[in-house]
Amino acid sequence: MIAFGEKLKHLRTKKHLTQKQLGLLLGFSESCADIRIAQYESGKRTPKAETMKKLAKELEVPIEILTTPILSEPAEYSAISFWREELSSVM
Repeated sequence: MIAFGEKLKHLRTKKHLTQKQLGLLLGFSESCADIRIAQYESGKRTPKAETMKKLAKELEVPIEILTTPILSEPAEYSAISFWREELSSVM
């Protein structure tokens, strides 16, 4: 599965923003703006709901782009197909 940090880094670099620039746009102080974004991108920290909304706004994407899991491995596709079939018969 593609991790939140990978998605964040991709979208940030696509907009040609440094970690510090994005952190400042989110309202973090000059002294910790880049550190906070680096922590999000490395998976050491998870943004709170309000910060997630700000990230989506600044990156110009729907919040679901950041929050919805994205499959990347063949086994994940196999598992989702299995559960989709299983759960559709129950509903």
